[in-house]
Amino acid sequence: MDIKIGKSTDIDNTLRQYRRGNRNVELLDMWTPNPDKTLSTAEHGVHAVAERYAYDKQSEKFVFLQGAYQEFTETVDMLLQNVSHEDLVAESASSETDNVNDYTGTTSSVIKILSETHDVDSWADALTVAVATILRNVDEPERITEIDGRTRSYFVEEGRQSELVKPHQIPDTNLYLETNFSANDCVQRIEQVMAKYGYDRAELEIFTEEAL
Repeated sequence: MDIKIGKSTDIDNTLRQYRRGNRNVELLDMWTPNPDKTLSTAEHGVHAVAERYAYDKQSEKFVFLQGAYQEFTETVDMLLQNVSHEDLVAESASSETDNVNDYTGTTSSVIKILSETHDVDSWADALTVAVATILRNVDEPERITEIDGRTRSYFVEEGRQSELVKPHQIPDTNLYLETNFSANDCVQRIEQVMAKYGYDRAELEIFTEEAL
């Protein structure tokens, strides 16, 4: 979804301008104005929030994927209504809790991890890319083999990959990872590796689309 975010005190005039290039354009008026904030202040705030949730940015145009746009609009709505920081953090935490196991039936398309953005075409690809990115930034990549399940290994050194059901080599390493996981399990494995090396979960974003 491509969204242009700009300031205007004359909504009707703005809409007329946009329709010159696209007759089907719609102006989405979804945020409650806050009289305590100036137009310029509000615009800067909205742009700052949009950059967090958008997949791409070109001047005032932002490109959002899947549910990221909905989360963006809800966050901006709360900010412009002067919701307290404490309430905003509580709402965000609640949203993350609700979405812990919501990857079933989807396929990953883009993953952002440690400030790097990668296009991916499967959950196995997302897992491999994420783990490779993490290990490029650590001193002891072999410590990843300490992460395993109750009855099977998740990460092994070269020579032991036959212990895995569907092994993939981690790029630029002599390590292999298991990729025979569900979507939710792949995300959990990434989170486990991040925690192992002391990275914050907030440095991971996954954009999905409905599985075919």
